[in-house]
Amino acid sequence: MENKFYSVFPSLTKKWFLGRVSEEDVSTVDRWIIDKAMRGFKGIVHVEITRGNAPGDFLEVAFPLLIVSSKVFEIWKKFERFQTYRVVVQNRKISFEYLGVIFLGRGGPLDPVKSKAVYSNSLNKKGKRAIIKQEGMYFDDSQWDGSDLLTIDEFPCVPIVTERVFKEMKKARVTNCRYTPLEKYGVYQLMLT
Repeated sequence: MENKFYSVFPSLTKKWFLGRVSEEDVSTVDRWIIDKAMRGFKGIVHVEITRGNAPGDFLEVAFPLLIVSSKVFEIWKKFERFQTYRVVVQNRKISFEYLGVIFLGRGGPLDPVKSKAVYSNSLNKKGKRAIIKQEGMYFDDSQWDGSDLLTIDEFPCVPIVTERVFKEMKKARVTNCRYTPLEKYGVYQLMLT
């Protein structure tokens, strides 16, 4: 992989809001994540804040959802290849809007050799073996569609950005985002693929 890529997730500190998907939305969100990694979702996700004192640019919830502020959305608009859905924070007043984001860009399949992937012996519900350990997240550049906002086939809920996006986010001083270079990305527990 010649290009530099980063996974982007909320940084977990007590300062920033941490939320949970409301009880009324849990089963719907769960089904959409399992079936489609939220692709095509057009509904609203209601989030209740459970901890933290400040709204950050990323909002962490227990589900693998990518929820970002309108500031991050404005940066990502330039790079296209994503869709959004509405997020409503129910129990706190905030001065901006949060949006759920689904990256539509494709990096192709995981390179299991370069990524040092270890698979389980049993099959999951989709008839695939789960990755139980991985050191690095590499994929074949020749199968990448060129998008700056992407995921790879085995990890459709792991948002990945190119260095170009990473630099824009750093320049804009996006708060509470954890950027992990893909060569340092690791999986050390059972992950469904």
